[in-house]
Amino acid sequence: MSHNMFQFIGNLTRDTELHNSQGGSSRAIFDIAVNSAWGKGTDKKEKTDFFRIKSFGAIADNAGRYLGKGSKVFVQGRIENTRFEKDGKTEFGTDFIAEKIDYLDTKAPEGQQG
Repeated sequence: MSHNMFQFIGNLTRDTELHNSQGGSSRAIFDIAVNSAWGKGTDKKEKTDFFRIKSFGAIADNAGRYLGKGSKVFVQGRIENTRFEKDGKTEFGTDFIAEKIDYLDTKAPEGQQG
């Protein structure tokens, strides 16, 4: 049995970018900051990780409509490895594809009312 899933709770660091293809499908991209803390008292440590999240279809449409900078979300999905050519070299990356987004505290994107 295989399992490929991520779960993050974090805040958007900028407004969602919504892109529509000529075929009518939607793709949304947003970045989230995920805070971690460990230890106690004076030994307490904190760290923030940043992740770029992609979504498609109706999930993307809603993210573009309702998720602006500062929105708090729970995101669940799958991880995909990518491979592409850049400046004649093969580059590798990792995509986080949202399959579920729960809106915990929304802030409308600039120029929109949410």
